[in-house]
Amino acid sequence: MDGLKKHLRNEILRDPNVKLLATEEWTLPIQTIDVEFETVKRTKMDVLMKMLLIAFRTSGFSAIEEVSEILVVEPLFIQDSIDRMSRAGLIVMNGDVYSLTEAGRQQLDSGTFVESPEIEEATVHYSPSHELFLTGEPGDDEGKTYRYAAEFRHVNKIRESEWRAALDQLDITISEGDSQKVVHAILSVNELERVSVPCLEFRLHQTAEDRLFARVWNTMTGQWDETLEKQIMEKEIAEWRERYLKD
Repeated sequence: MDGLKKHLRNEILRDPNVKLLATEEWTLPIQTIDVEFETVKRTKMDVLMKMLLIAFRTSGFSAIEEVSEILVVEPLFIQDSIDRMSRAGLIVMNGDVYSLTEAGRQQLDSGTFVESPEIEEATVHYSPSHELFLTGEPGDDEGKTYRYAAEFRHVNKIRESEWRAALDQLDITISEGDSQKVVHAILSVNELERVSVPCLEFRLHQTAEDRLFARVWNTMTGQWDETLEKQIMEKEIAEWRERYLKD
């Protein structure tokens, strides 16, 4: 931490008009939460699948061999495609013949195949003081807590749109060419632990403009944290002027 503090201080003081007034170290409370969710993969429907869906929509086929002869496709490929469509709920056996479900008709019309959902899990980190999910390695540290830390938020009060935004930060949603993977549904959330992320605060005076300001380095994100800087400056600039510039 001392090495990081020295590096950041040197970076700040490259400007000869900036004077360092004080430094502070404190920790930012973070909630660690496990999210269980479903994803689905959407792809452009292949020619064989389209042919099979059209065949099942217009004719009563019950044997794979019969379909294979008409489409001139190996039974092995027919079976594989039928298995995929069955798992995705596009076709069912109605009596002794294959028929399309409503999903099958919709996907045939759209030309997009939506595979059956898969269950996944991910760990996300929520900062009550930012009212946002943050990315990075949270670590953990003991020390005095950020003096303007917000109250912890109950996970059941977090909206689904916020969970989806948090998962988007982890690159779970993927779009490549004709293939797209999306979060289909949030299944459950479970708070695991609360950690304390070390932060470095620099109190500064821009002498040329006679301007006081703060810089805060968030070790979790590895960046200057404008949200925390703004919170501190809104509450303390007047007091700093009295304390540091009274002469």
